[in-house]
Amino acid sequence: MDKYSVEVGRGLFSWLEENNLIEYGSVFLGDKVREVLEIKYPKTAGRQTFADIALYELSAIDYCRNILLGQGKYLACSKGDYRILLVSENFEQCERYMKSANKKLNRSIKLSRNTPIGDHPPLNNQTVRALMQKESLRPKI
Repeated sequence: MDKYSVEVGRGLFSWLEENNLIEYGSVFLGDKVREVLEIKYPKTAGRQTFADIALYELSAIDYCRNILLGQGKYLACSKGDYRILLVSENFEQCERYMKSANKKLNRSIKLSRNTPIGDHPPLNNQTVRALMQKESLRPKI
């Protein structure tokens, strides 16, 4: 994240703190976030312009999300609005994170197993590491 994104994220997080919106269950509208970030969508523009605007908002939200993760809180987005999950919902979010990690490990294993041997070192070590990480994600009963 570049310096500009960090400054924007800090500004948004300060606004959240000032408005007591960093507690479990807090809800705030995406339109208000865009107002705080001074985001204005043009009536017409190219696809890249809209993508840049969305990325600007996402980088500020991601900054806030990372701070909140350190406090045991998750900032969720639903239909363009935001909410900090309740403590009771954190388990489900952790499960979603692990499921996502598992999918990526599966892709890593597939890629490393199917990469032809050539002028590069074989990917056996990466395959073994990915398999071990995948095994560590399995719930122990």
